[in-house]
Amino acid sequence: MTETDLAKRVLAGETRAIARLMSKVEGRPDQVAAEMAEIHRHAGLAHVIGITGVPGCGKSTLVHALAKAFRSANQKVGVVAVDPSSPYSGGAILGDRVRMADLATDDGVFIRSLATRGALGGLARAALDTVEILDAAGFDIVMIETVGVGQDEVDIAEAADTVIVVSAPGLGDGIQAIKAGVLEIADLHVVSKCDKEEASRTVADLKGMLSLGGGAREKFGWQVSVLRTSAETGLGIADLASAIEDHRRHLET
Repeated sequence: MTETDLAKRVLAGETRAIARLMSKVEGRPDQVAAEMAEIHRHAGLAHVIGITGVPGCGKSTLVHALAKAFRSANQKVGVVAVDPSSPYSGGAILGDRVRMADLATDDGVFIRSLATRGALGGLARAALDTVEILDAAGFDIVMIETVGVGQDEVDIAEAADTVIVVSAPGLGDGIQAIKAGVLEIADLHVVSKCDKEEASRTVADLKGMLSLGGGAREKFGWQVSVLRTSAETGLGIADLASAIEDHRRHLET
């Protein structure tokens, strides 16, 4: 494969070409400027969904469940999963894709893991170019799963069309819910693991935050909502996929 063919093969949806260009973007971005210029000219059709939240809130399991829901609707799905790099060794386990191993044989799903390599804000430096590659290659949905974030790592708000903030029961109280930061960037709030007893309290706390004006993305008529999900049982996944589609139609309008 010559370099001049690489962008064309990506646009044709060839899996090996997609993977190769992603590797070059991550490792040697200065060498693929011409290819990425061509990719940018053909991107902009996919719906980009950002999924963020604190470590352990269930982002990977939710991404897995959503990917299955979108595939059942015959949509091609790309996943960009960001994992933290060790500040000591520089290595990253890239373990999020392990939770989605059963999707590996599905030709309509492409999963790419990226290490943060010291980047702050919840995203890897190559994340946005990776999304553009999947977009140009013909994927209908591209989900970005951020590294587990704190209260002010909100880069995903500028990178995604629809931002989902995942909260898990028992990870905070009402005061935590109304603190400014990552909760304010949500287009949709999701309370995962909703089969747990504390889930109702978490839902109530988030709705209380929204009633106090904590839904900063509520503009042009969009109402930020709180949804319950259990990725392991499938509860609420179809409703979440429907809400994402509603938000997409809202943005188009």
